[in-house]
Amino acid sequence: MADILITGCSGFLAPYLVQVFEKEGGHTIMGMTEQESFRSDRMQVSHIDIRDKDKVMEMVSEAKPDIVIHLAAISNVWQSWRNQKLTYEVNFIGSSNILEAVAHHCKDARILLMSSAEVYGARREVLTEDTPTNVKNPYSLSKYAMELLGDLYVVSRHLNVVKVRSFNFTGPGQEKHFVCSDFAHQIAEIENGNRDPVIRVGNLSAMRDFSDVRDIARYLSVIAQQGEKGETYNLCSGKTHPIREILDILCNFSKENIKVEIDQKKFRPVDIPVLSGDCSRIKEQFGLTPQFTLKQTLMDVLNFWRNH
Repeated sequence: MADILITGCSGFLAPYLVQVFEKEGGHTIMGMTEQESFRSDRMQVSHIDIRDKDKVMEMVSEAKPDIVIHLAAISNVWQSWRNQKLTYEVNFIGSSNILEAVAHHCKDARILLMSSAEVYGARREVLTEDTPTNVKNPYSLSKYAMELLGDLYVVSRHLNVVKVRSFNFTGPGQEKHFVCSDFAHQIAEIENGNRDPVIRVGNLSAMRDFSDVRDIARYLSVIAQQGEKGETYNLCSGKTHPIREILDILCNFSKENIKVEIDQKKFRPVDIPVLSGDCSRIKEQFGLTPQFTLKQTLMDVLNFWRNH
């Protein structure tokens, strides 16, 4: 069993990851977040801005984790266009602080860097871990820079860094500025009479590979404990769906007669038409495959917003 540090512990993915580790049993789980209001009885929480190198160094020095799962990030492409400086500071400088702290205080720890399929950019082929990168927005630029930094620490400081590139994932509790949760939230508001029966959408033609957050958490727990030093792993389902299909599935779950309107404000300055992932590496190396269907995931997202 291991002492595990999860950065970004107040985010969407972290509670699901903690649940997986709790089910395994025997781990000591620590969290890092800048959100002062965040409290948890499931892990030891340190309230630290990841951009503050001195505080990050102090925390890691005291904790000396066996595994660091680095989730803390500005993780929304649309937000990254609006605040590029913050995106680069959190996603690159924050990652640098984590890597430097581990290099100084717990050099044998495994570090899992959470990157994104956005680093592949606009390509129509199925994306393997060996597909060349092609960044198209500030978010993907910051994530690719983080990956290169991880590679540098593998070579120069001999750290045990593992990288994962996550394709789109969703599930109950995701913030409403992500597409599946956005649609579900609007439908729930319509059903409650808090919104006219009109759902406003952006680009419906984009194709994405969607996974359930509970599957992603399970994948991360395995890779964090068994991943190979310096390796990169795609986290995806291997199935691609147009955003229009996501919208249709969610609307079909509702008895309301919902009209769809295009909202230009929801379009990205530069969008990637297709992100189609190959998940054979995690399947062959770890036996990891999805446990949730897309329809089940979307129903759970909609029911979350109906209850909230």
